[in-house]
Amino acid sequence: MIFLSLLKALPGKAGEQPSFMRRLKMIQPPPGVALKEAYLLFGRFDGALVFEAPDAKTAMNFVLKVATPGIYKTETLVALRAEEF
Repeated sequence: MIFLSLLKALPGKAGEQPSFMRRLKMIQPPPGVALKEAYLLFGRFDGALVFEAPDAKTAMNFVLKVATPGIYKTETLVALRAEEF
């Protein structure tokens, strides 16, 4: 399954941990998770991750490792490849 996670740093909290990209490089994805792309965003969200995971529970565990609760607000979507339809 492909997932798209959008991350928003909560006001005044992002400075409490390493930068998003540095933190992402430090984290070892769980077995079965493959990070495809990471983006820094300008707009409503501050970052986006595109990754594959075998199921929603594994995806959730990965997002919680990357986006510490209380520091980031996240929204994760399941993505379907358009060419499959």
